Amino acid sequence: MEDVVKQNQRIRHPGALVLAGLLICAGGGWATAADKPAPKPAATAESTQEQVIGPQVDLLLRQMGDYLKSAKEFSVHVDVLYDDLLASGQKIQLAAYDDIAVRRPDRFRVRYRTDTGGKRAWYDGKTFTLLDEAHGTYATEQTPAGIDATLDYLITQLGFTPPLSDLLYSDPYAILKQHAVFGFYAGLSEVEGAPCHHLAFVAKNVDWQLWIDDGKLPLPRKFVITYKTLPGAPQYMAVLSDWDFASRLPDSAFGAALPPKAERIDFLKAVASGKKEQAKKAP
Repeated sequence: MEDVVKQNQRIRHPGALVLAGLLICAGGGWATAADKPAPKPAATAESTQEQVIGPQVDLLLRQMGDYLKSAKEFSVHVDVLYDDLLASGQKIQLAAYDDIAVRRPDRFRVRYRTDTGGKRAWYDGKTFTLLDEAHGTYATEQTPAGIDATLDYLITQLGFTPPLSDLLYSDPYAILKQHAVFGFYAGLSEVEGAPCHHLAFVAKNVDWQLWIDDGKLPLPRKFVITYKTLPGAPQYMAVLSDWDFASRLPDSAFGAALPPKAERIDFLKAVASGKKEQAKKAP
């Protein structure tokens, strides 16, 4: 029995789409305040290679990015399927969903639920708060002003990436494109009955695909990421729906709504952790 248990222990794989640590967060990728953070992202190999992206692909990606860039406020629902890798090498598919609301330039909130638990996050313009609902713990951190600066801070200083963070940035087109080495047009296909432009991209550590609505609004409808350098090449798939650009949320909607008995803990800083690891290795 012990051998069976060991065989079926899950191996946590990186949750963020590894395009310099800036892209979509998969199922297990939300680090809790007590988790060991990921290392600080380094300059990507993609940035040193010549990009080969077709003009049609570039135009469609730019149109999508520019539309989201022009939106001062939006919300979206995301249904997620992702692979979790067992020690035996078997892949188990798990499900999750996100509900995301953004008000530029300095507000966002995320509710993320998975088969293994859930987390909620709020950024109110000054403070970022992360709640681990399963464990009843939370952490808060004062961050730089603005969504872009706060996301950069979360990634580099706290070592994790909120789900779909690329779409939260002020210029999604630039964030998505800068890490694609190769991109091509794969044709028209449907996502939940809607015809979409299917784009495919290659990066150093992942292959990723994007479906953009062929209707009046060039909205992202689906992402698929293949972690080709990880054992078993696990995949992450996100289907985006219920886009809302009309609703206006009050400031209070982006303030942390914590359970009465939630316990406050501290974020483990990526930089501090890195220094400690270096000190351990020093002679």
